[in-house]
Amino acid sequence: MGMSCIYCAKSVINQNPMTIPGKGVAHLRCFQTDQALKRTFQSLDIAKLNDAELADLKEMVLAEENARNNDNDDIELF
Repeated sequence: MGMSCIYCAKSVINQNPMTIPGKGVAHLRCFQTDQALKRTFQSLDIAKLNDAELADLKEMVLAEENARNNDNDDIELF
């Protein structure tokens, strides 16, 4: 049984393979390409969110950015 990349199915022997926990081995470049094409952040698959969930997430991110920016200001204006 040969060691094949889980993404491209080509051999990873003598090509410094990396192990993907729970999945198998892969070429580093194949893994990086897969990660770049996915829309995930810290195990959250953004592409799987429905429109309402995506809007909620956007609001939460904006609120967090505003809170962090306000922490740096001495005067808060409304």
